[in-house]
Amino acid sequence: MSEPKNLKLPTSNKKQTFRVLLVEDDLAHEALILRSFETHPQYQVITKRTLAEACQLISQYQPDLIITDVRLPDGDGIHFVDQCLHKKTCPIIVMTSFGDEAIAVKAIKAGALDYVVKSDHTLRELPVIANRVLREWRLILDKQIAVDQQSRLIAILESTPDLICIADIDGFLTYLNKAGYELLGIPEDKDLSRIRLTDFHERDDAILIMSEAIPCAIKHGMWKGETTFISASNKNILTSQVLITHKSADGDIDFFSTVAKDIRDLRSAEETIKYLAYYDTLTGLANRNELLKQLDHEIDRVHRNKMHSALLYIDLDNFKCVNDSLGHPTGDLVLKEIAQRLKTEIRGEDILARLGGDEFVVILTGLSSDSLEAINQARQVTKKLNEFIAKDIQVESMTFNLTASIGISMFSAGTDNSHELLRFADTAMYEAKKSGKNQFEVFHKDMSIKVQRQLELEHKLRKAYCNKEFILYFQPKNEAATGRIHGAEVLLRWNDPEKGIRAPGHFLDILESSSLMLDVGHWIFEESLKHLAQWIAEGLWKPEQRLSINISTRQFQDENFSQLILDLIEKINVPAQCIDIEITEYSLINDVKKSVSKMEELINKGVSFSLDDFGTGYSSLSYLKNLPVATVKIDRSFIQDITEDKSDKALVTSIITISKNLGLSVIAEGVETKEQLEILNQYQCEYVQGYYFSKPVPAIEFEHLLISKEP
Repeated sequence: MSEPKNLKLPTSNKKQTFRVLLVEDDLAHEALILRSFETHPQYQVITKRTLAEACQLISQYQPDLIITDVRLPDGDGIHFVDQCLHKKTCPIIVMTSFGDEAIAVKAIKAGALDYVVKSDHTLRELPVIANRVLREWRLILDKQIAVDQQSRLIAILESTPDLICIADIDGFLTYLNKAGYELLGIPEDKDLSRIRLTDFHERDDAILIMSEAIPCAIKHGMWKGETTFISASNKNILTSQVLITHKSADGDIDFFSTVAKDIRDLRSAEETIKYLAYYDTLTGLANRNELLKQLDHEIDRVHRNKMHSALLYIDLDNFKCVNDSLGHPTGDLVLKEIAQRLKTEIRGEDILARLGGDEFVVILTGLSSDSLEAINQARQVTKKLNEFIAKDIQVESMTFNLTASIGISMFSAGTDNSHELLRFADTAMYEAKKSGKNQFEVFHKDMSIKVQRQLELEHKLRKAYCNKEFILYFQPKNEAATGRIHGAEVLLRWNDPEKGIRAPGHFLDILESSSLMLDVGHWIFEESLKHLAQWIAEGLWKPEQRLSINISTRQFQDENFSQLILDLIEKINVPAQCIDIEITEYSLINDVKKSVSKMEELINKGVSFSLDDFGTGYSSLSYLKNLPVATVKIDRSFIQDITEDKSDKALVTSIITISKNLGLSVIAEGVETKEQLEILNQYQCEYVQGYYFSKPVPAIEFEHLLISKEP
């Protein structure tokens, strides 16, 4: 596959030499930088001291990376950055002196991938920064390649010499490629929604399509045969026609597609269509349609031979983090690697399929006729697959590990439902995931009981909402340096009549997976504003303090989200400037542009946004700078071991530095000890939240805290 025009793709080969252009007029700094790269033989550095010399060299030297000062003898380095980025030459790192951070942030916003403030330490660290920047550049280029590939596929479809069309469930066309227009003699401005493909068949063939082909396609997924088309110019065209039914996950018909081509190409057409209909294009494995067909065959074989078989439902743990942090092209490479590993570890007679996403299924055939021995055999194979999946994965220049949760459902002569087998294995897989991941579970009837209990819990939650059993707790957010209350976070509790006050960990997953979350979320926001209005009226809440309210992904994705919030603010009559909305990265990443639009609608009224659990998701600098958030909230998992773990210390320091340079506030959650607070103060973290100051408390107790903390 060719690379996008003007984009230079750095190779991941460790032996490759990367060409670095250094633009620096300070001889001392130049010498220090060159010494720092001496121990990194993969980099070849050439230096220039003026912008003119650098621009003249670029076309000949073709660097893989540019490192440039922003203040040079013959001009502003920002103009140089803009010029290079316009030409998409290569990634750029800018260097500034102390006091020039605002210029550096301007360069970052213009598209530079990173900057450093000059010091002996940071200049020595430039090779490490260069490694990371080149990896980020690779991800940017991979995304562009993916877009180009999609465009090529569309071009291929339109340039294919065979008729390709899509029809709705009533048979009316919704798409026809260029070859189809030409084959049938239809003007390209013709309204396809009024045309059925059978309008162009001979009478007998039209009857054949309606009476045999469509029913057959609905029942079996596909019909094929020879038919004759009559074009608009009354020309008979003999074709090999294939009619395919495309169904949704729940089995409903979505649409039909047809491919018609010259009879001489029948063989290749059949193979291509079979592959597209029954095999996953990424991994080459059987897809859901083929899997269900093979499951039906295996059920029949088990009935005949009186043997046992097993179905393994494999779901990769935390795979979403791979796509979110490394990009979908890298995620696809990982999926292909996992598919290849599974192929090598199962027997030739076993069946391997990819259901979609990061879900795979294995059918283990011909197990023992003894049920206990068959279960033991399935467990042994599953354990081996878990171990093999967990081995190091090498993708490009990165090495990392993945694990899998696997559910097992056994079937014997009494089994006759392939969909039920999949459901049982899926249930067992979720039990394995709840057990700590990298586990496997065999389905048993108790799991069905557990699923029933989850349904009962959802019913209880609906009842709890109707009976007003939900209550709000508040945890203060404190200034790190003084301990004064800067604001508070609203937290949900359930006053269960049977078990007392229950934290969200016992019920939030069920609540968020149901439509009830919209109603409860609206109630949380309304009740929070009522408390806020009361505290303001009593003089307990100051204008600079902010009340932080968590918003679920389901709430945020609601089309009316922004307007609903504005209506509540107006109804309860509280200052929008006192309201902060906490939202996670996962709520934003699916459609960043749309998310930003929603956020800005509220920000323009005075509401602020905090990015919750920062560091656990996508968390890239290029991503963060595009979000209109006012505060970054460091996840408690990085604070827990900050006194001992050097990696956590480094990560927390980086988050604070990056956030401050982008004009953002920082709050650390989960602060429980004096030692943690002292370290965060040392790193100039502005705000903290945690048990060291106060656990979450009911509204009346929080009011006492507000009174006691008044100056």
